[in-house]
Amino acid sequence: MPPTPAMHSLQSRVDSFKKTKRVKRYPSKKTSTQAASVKWPHPASYKANANTLAEAGFFFSPSWDDRDCVACFLCGKELSDWDAEDDPFAIHYEKCAEVCGWAVVRCGLVEDMDDEGNFTFVNKARIPTTKVIEEARLRTFGEDWWPHDEDANHGANSRKMAQAGFVYTPQDAGDDTVTCLYCNLALGGWDKDDDPVYVSS
Repeated sequence: MPPTPAMHSLQSRVDSFKKTKRVKRYPSKKTSTQAASVKWPHPASYKANANTLAEAGFFFSPSWDDRDCVACFLCGKELSDWDAEDDPFAIHYEKCAEVCGWAVVRCGLVEDMDDEGNFTFVNKARIPTTKVIEEARLRTFGEDWWPHDEDANHGANSRKMAQAGFVYTPQDAGDDTVTCLYCNLALGGWDKDDDPVYVSS
């Protein structure tokens, strides 16, 4: 499944679990009229619930055979057959750390913290200033999602955003809100002369 910019916003992903989806029984047959309405089948007590799945990058994307299928908005990875104790952050990171920027920067945060929730960065490869982590942050801006990349002279381009420690977290289409996942600072309304490195320091 390709990246899905419509699901880039956290709220869009959360909302996808609240809506009933129509799925075809025989999707390969163009003339098939058999369809069913599908709702998210698991209770909120599951570790994999609407909020945790959405924060881990997933939106509800069921099929006839996989009624609890979810897909990542960035890498497109589809996962289903959720059990009560399945952790969407751990599973996304485990399965997609090689290919998905969101899995690396958001789902991998647990590797960077101690039991009290303080950042320790035991794994030196995950230090925020490493090229690997910076490139993962850059991937959250997509190929053409960041609105200020259209202007070659804009000071707040996606590369500078990633260098400054930000990931793209829009609230709706065209929004330029970014967030630092280490301090939870969210900023938007970037002007042409803004320097994200200066703002974040």
